[in-house]
Amino acid sequence: MKYLELKKIDKRIASLMGGWLINSLGFGAVVPFMTVYFHSERGLAMRYISLFFLAAAICRTVAQSVGGTLSDYIGRRGLMIWSQFSRSMIFLFAGIAIRMDLSIWVIAGILLSQYLLSSFFQPVASAMIADILPPPDRPKGYALLRMAGNVGWGLGPAIGGFLFDVSYESLFYFTALMFLISGIVVIFTVKESAVTLRQNAPEKSGRERQGFAAMAAAFRQDRRFLFFCVASLLLFLTWGQFVSTLSVFMKDFVGLSSTQIGWIYAFNASLVIVFQYIVTSRTRKKDHYLLIMIGTLLFTLSYAVMGWMSSFGMMLVIMVFITFGEMFAGPSGNTLASNMARNQQYGRYQGAYSAVSTLGWSLGPAIGAMFMEWIPDIRYFWLTMASFGFVAFFGFLMLFYRTNKRTRNENLEKQPESPQL
Repeated sequence: MKYLELKKIDKRIASLMGGWLINSLGFGAVVPFMTVYFHSERGLAMRYISLFFLAAAICRTVAQSVGGTLSDYIGRRGLMIWSQFSRSMIFLFAGIAIRMDLSIWVIAGILLSQYLLSSFFQPVASAMIADILPPPDRPKGYALLRMAGNVGWGLGPAIGGFLFDVSYESLFYFTALMFLISGIVVIFTVKESAVTLRQNAPEKSGRERQGFAAMAAAFRQDRRFLFFCVASLLLFLTWGQFVSTLSVFMKDFVGLSSTQIGWIYAFNASLVIVFQYIVTSRTRKKDHYLLIMIGTLLFTLSYAVMGWMSSFGMMLVIMVFITFGEMFAGPSGNTLASNMARNQQYGRYQGAYSAVSTLGWSLGPAIGAMFMEWIPDIRYFWLTMASFGFVAFFGFLMLFYRTNKRTRNENLEKQPESPQL
């Protein structure tokens, strides 16, 4: 199986990969240890941590739903640059606040501003992939982004585990530096890709919908996309435990050190780096609904048995199944969202899908933190978290069945009538 011929790919993809890698490296160093810091170091109850993640869910959903749609009108490049530089400043302020031992709520407020102001990079970069590549090659484009991101996610937690033991604020200084570098990479290597809708349709007035209005419009116009996003939200509610309650579980219940936790996440990322492109290449002609179903099932079953994991070795084994679930579900979700886009509105659809995934990633930890306090048996806790993924699986199954039924009906209608004897 041949890989994409790199000479035929727009160089902006390599630049996006570089920006995504550096972005993930910095963010991966902080996020897995954020809940550990709040809960284990500062003694904050999990119910209060759940409020933080709930607020983060609202902030990130607002930012990403606006960002994807806005990029259709003003272009992609400027939003990505602004996102990375603003994130750099905010994480620098967060590190200073931790160094000064300010109130935990001041630190939380600074981090929430990062979610609100700076969550534009990923949906806009995803929309740029749709600009650059034709539909058959988009899964490979998204796979390349995931590979780059997972290089960062592999190195980030390993570095973070070391820095966490040195000083927690050093994690934020490191992340601020990574976002700064990522912004510089975008400035010098990424060229604009989108022909904006404003340029493409100058007759339209200033009544264009943006943000939540644009997302609502997309849902009203495309009920299939709405159903897909609801199923995806349920999947991401389970997936969102990955960098929050999972790290607390490994720290407090399995008894792993911060360094071991970092290596667990590094192992996850290394598997993606090695196998993501191979999996995507070998499944490129398969139905993406089928692929996201396989990924959801692998991912959800892994979380269902998580409560029985009790050692570093067992965590490594279960991480293999989680990672392969990600490799099937991740690129297929972005590809389905792009392929559903109407009238070249890739930014709007990717923005809506990114908002939904972000909402799940942020609500998941909020729900997980509350349930971790309410459910004393950790095995039942993980079964509860996995239940969202099981419902998502049946949602994707319905979409798979209905889409294939509609395709069969359309093919029958296109067949020429038999000649009358």
